[in-house]
Amino acid sequence: MGAPWNIETVTLRVTKHFALDYMRSWYWDFHDLRDAIRVAYKIEKIGNSKFEMYVQKAGFKKIIAVYDTLENELLCI
Repeated sequence: MGAPWNIETVTLRVTKHFALDYMRSWYWDFHDLRDAIRVAYKIEKIGNSKFEMYVQKAGFKKIIAVYDTLENELLCI
């Protein structure tokens, strides 16, 4: 399944937990997160607006995100 968003135009937001626990330990910023989502090798829809993205950037990682179609916003949790 493809992503319903355009990664170039979607607004990325992260929760405090995701930023402090994951992004900090992976040494990522928002550019790295956008690049990882862009090259995700598998995207699964697991709920009404919830997605699991499997990426391979410095190891295998799973990113869980919620997509808001009205705001065109992707919230990584």
